[in-house]
Amino acid sequence: MKKYIFPLVLIFLSSCNPWKYVAEFDHKADFDTYKTFGLLNWDPQNDKVISPQTKKYILLSIKDELEARGYTYEENGADLQVSVFAIVQQETNYAAYSDHYAGYYGPIGVGVGVGSGGVGVGVVGYGFGTYPYTIYKNDYEVGTVVIDLLDNSKKIIVWQGVASGRLSREEATEGSVRQSLRKLFSDFPKKRVKK
Repeated sequence: MKKYIFPLVLIFLSSCNPWKYVAEFDHKADFDTYKTFGLLNWDPQNDKVISPQTKKYILLSIKDELEARGYTYEENGADLQVSVFAIVQQETNYAAYSDHYAGYYGPIGVGVGVGSGGVGVGVVGYGFGTYPYTIYKNDYEVGTVVIDLLDNSKKIIVWQGVASGRLSREEATEGSVRQSLRKLFSDFPKKRVKK
């Protein structure tokens, strides 16, 4: 059975683990000189971690982002070539909590004694125990999607965007993928000209 992850989904397993988006570009590249873009062959390794539907959403969203910046899609010989690569890693974290009261006060007893003509009450057997800890192990998957734009004539990467985060078990929606790609492309050197 194939196992699919759904990268670029904004529904997380934990609210304290949001996706991170990082992009960098070659500051010497003039992004206004590029007029066309094309998609490099899809890496077959991606099919091991991305469902066919999510693949479709990713590629359509990339096309939309670049077309919104004035670039035209060209199947062969485009100025910019787009490469998409996805990986999934198993990660583990551990959490521990202590039960502060279990055994903390130790055995407590009350004693009554008589002496020197009086009666006294005291605490006997008072002691400190150790804090018992409960440790939890949590296995989860982290997905990373890398999008490279390559200058076709110079054969160099001129822009790279990386989205990384904890994966949800829910299928990606077209809207969530589009929103994620828009966030990833938000610092692209050429701004959107079309809404």
